Amino acid sequence: MKKIVFITFFISLTMYSYAQKAKKIKGKVTEQLEDTHTVGEFKETLLRKAQIMALADAFGTNLSSASDLRLGNTAMELQSLNTATVKGEWIKTEDVEYTWHLTTENDKQVIYLECEVEGKGRAIDAPELNFKASTLNCSGANCETTMFKEMSHFYTYFQSPKSGFVSIYMRENDKVYRLFPYSTMHGDHANPYKVKADQEYIFFDPKKAESFEGISSRQVDELVLSTMGPKRIFNRLYVIYCPTEYDKPILKTEEGGIKTISPEGFQEWLSLQKTNKKGFQEKVIYFSIEQ
Repeated sequence: MKKIVFITFFISLTMYSYAQKAKKIKGKVTEQLEDTHTVGEFKETLLRKAQIMALADAFGTNLSSASDLRLGNTAMELQSLNTATVKGEWIKTEDVEYTWHLTTENDKQVIYLECEVEGKGRAIDAPELNFKASTLNCSGANCETTMFKEMSHFYTYFQSPKSGFVSIYMRENDKVYRLFPYSTMHGDHANPYKVKADQEYIFFDPKKAESFEGISSRQVDELVLSTMGPKRIFNRLYVIYCPTEYDKPILKTEEGGIKTISPEGFQEWLSLQKTNKKGFQEKVIYFSIEQ
């Protein structure tokens, strides 16, 4: 087994996918730049919101609670909003334009950023398969959390009512890491892993290897989280499931055997799988690391 330390930084949204024919859509959002954001993360947050706006305008919404990620100086807050979840999913980004606006409010200069995005989306025409996935700070299903401390061990829980195939990825700045299948799994074993209906799986714990057919404890990558300096960072994890087998993307082998892909390549791969594979779903989980 190997112990791997990760530092990641991102903003994103959670979305399941199971849909039909794509159509061209566009959305626009303008918000004030705050001191708690870097320009890079603010642009990404605004892009996601513009995509949600485009989906809502094109396909409508379901009246339910939703979560919006808000970043503060002291903590990450998942604030429940009295808004609606969209009835569609984002497939492909074709054009993004950012425009800065400088205004004066109460004798102070205030900076706003406008994000306008065009791309392709599609309506969700059937309910998603309600699989479970969560991040854990210990290897028990009751250890679910999205807030981790420096050098915390990191585990992921998964359970599905139907057999299928699973893979797990995590983004770090300009790279997306393939966390599962593990770095020591090669050839056909590096393809998305087949899981059984109703069985509980906990990834990244060698003591749980007996739950995984064809995987030994020596093959399990143990994950340890670190900010590598900053007091707090924010991360995202992609848990990907499909009831039928799907192709993995083309990956690059980094030092230590870790497999990576560019964010652009990863999004292209996701778009292709969503278009061609019925039942292909992604769940993105937000979590933070603090010293």
